[in-house]
Amino acid sequence: MGSKYKLTVDLLARIMDTSLIEPDTTEEEVRKFIEHHKKYPYAAIAVDLYYIPLAVKLLKGTKIDVVAPIAYPTGGIPTDIKVEQAKWAIEQGANELDVAVNMYYFKFGQYDLLKEEIRRIVKIAESENVIVKVIPQTAFLTPEEIKLFTKIAIEAGAHFIKTNSGYGLKTLPEHVKIIKDNYGDKIKVMAAGGVRNAEIALSMLEAGADRIATSTPEDVFNTLEKAWEALSEEKKELLYERVIRLIKEDPKSKLRGE
Repeated sequence: MGSKYKLTVDLLARIMDTSLIEPDTTEEEVRKFIEHHKKYPYAAIAVDLYYIPLAVKLLKGTKIDVVAPIAYPTGGIPTDIKVEQAKWAIEQGANELDVAVNMYYFKFGQYDLLKEEIRRIVKIAESENVIVKVIPQTAFLTPEEIKLFTKIAIEAGAHFIKTNSGYGLKTLPEHVKIIKDNYGDKIKVMAAGGVRNAEIALSMLEAGADRIATSTPEDVFNTLEKAWEALSEEKKELLYERVIRLIKEDPKSKLRGE
């Protein structure tokens, strides 16, 4: 007898971001990537800042958000420049900002400067109903540092913590769990970095992730059925109901009053 809980590709895609952000990406590659992937109901698609206007044009009429990477991937630029990047991206039509924050502030104990940087970007974004995800690079942080960064991000008004910016940095389920165990629903978490198949994606959801980011989404989709069938019925029920709840509580709709 089959399970009554079935996590489909369409359901999973609705809580996923995908991206094409490489230094040598051509316009034709961006066009092909978006035209191919917009058949899936992703939460969002990210492209490099230069290609934001093109992505906005190609995704017009869909429910897929356009994500602008700000100060990618390391975040080590002055806050004023970061704010201008955010303004420009929003003016071009970006719906979400993935912000590589200045972790030098964090590492040097300049927490007020970090909080102010996030607050300035959130203020600009919220006036236009744009979602802000802040990136601490959890692969480099201790559990205590993850907790402290999360506290700062919440106080500054960020909507999501995006665990890593990718580029070889891997998120562990433990990173997600630290945030959710300590702060619950006070902030959303997007697991990003190293999510290469459905087994990893499901482990992030089980740890408490609210969204999944991957640059290889079809590898996740192609392994979903096998990974799902390997779960116990109890775990299927738990994860299925969680995904349904996340879709219903989509922060995009809440922020924009949809």
